[in-house]
Amino acid sequence: MSLSKECQEYHLTPRGWIMGTFTGDTLGGIEERPIPEDRVLTIACYDELPAAFSKPYYHYEVIWKSDDKKLIEKLISKWGEKPKWFGFNEI
Repeated sequence: MSLSKECQEYHLTPRGWIMGTFTGDTLGGIEERPIPEDRVLTIACYDELPAAFSKPYYHYEVIWKSDDKKLIEKLISKWGEKPKWFGFNEI
């Protein structure tokens, strides 16, 4: 069990990466945001602190994607594989 575990969802749309629902230790546990209707990909970005004095562990996973692979590739090429999130510089 982690000392701390937070999850921020991001949705890839033609407008770029859009912040989605946040779940974690702060903000009362959850801050829900609507899912954009034009999303093509959704990822969950995790920020975990395994134990006191340990280094944070950042990772992400795809939790939804459309069947339009060409559009996904085009938007990833334009907006990046993942959003510019503070922990991703370590991934």
